[in-house]
Amino acid sequence: MPLVQPYALFTNQVADWIAGAALLVGLTLLLGTPLKWQPRQYEPRLAWRCAGLYFCAGLMLSWGLGVLHSLLAAPLVRAGQWREPYWLAYTLAYVLVLWFAYMVLWPRGSFTDGRRKHPWLTTAYGLAWGLCHGQVFLCFWALAERSGLGSLGVAALTYLLLSGYNFVYHQFFWDVQVSPPHNYAAWNLKKVLYCHTPNLLLGLVWLAIWGNFSLWLLLQTGCLLASAHHMRFPAWYDDYTAIAGETR
Repeated sequence: MPLVQPYALFTNQVADWIAGAALLVGLTLLLGTPLKWQPRQYEPRLAWRCAGLYFCAGLMLSWGLGVLHSLLAAPLVRAGQWREPYWLAYTLAYVLVLWFAYMVLWPRGSFTDGRRKHPWLTTAYGLAWGLCHGQVFLCFWALAERSGLGSLGVAALTYLLLSGYNFVYHQFFWDVQVSPPHNYAAWNLKKVLYCHTPNLLLGLVWLAIWGNFSLWLLLQTGCLLASAHHMRFPAWYDDYTAIAGETR
């Protein structure tokens, strides 16, 4: 059964109001006071604006493809799932892999560059990052479902689409304009192989078999929340500059 259920836009549902708010915030950020962009220089205020625009665009895309509607309507865990031994075993293994990847391995490959801690602000940013970026990922699932393939075929197609998207997203936007320098060069491939790839593969198989759309989004949000704290994402008012995308 497709995870994105039939939906109707502009019917005064909660999803419509969320998308409307995202549009207003996005326009405010887009038309706000111009910020001076300098090539190769990381600047926190510009990073926050770029992140906000991406979050708003992600929410609107999710709304347009029906992902947001389905997330709001779907239960975290279906009735009786807690009594399914295979679901319990796989889910527990998946959670342990995510914990080890983003609480143990990912921090080892990241530096903070002496940035100040902002626990509450970083938490707000990490939650927005996880909830919105996770929905962008699910939009690729929604597009793959339109191919008419079975659930495992949809998972495979989504993996291929996301592999290409992730490369462009990190290489030319997120790791340059939004995230502060945080990667050790020797860990770049390790993060992909031991953190992001297992997360994506195990998660897509989990979605294909059991379809826990909303719970998957919460798990991804936890991963990105942890990453935001481990890298010490700067506040927009911090006096911090660096070479954009720099590794060490």
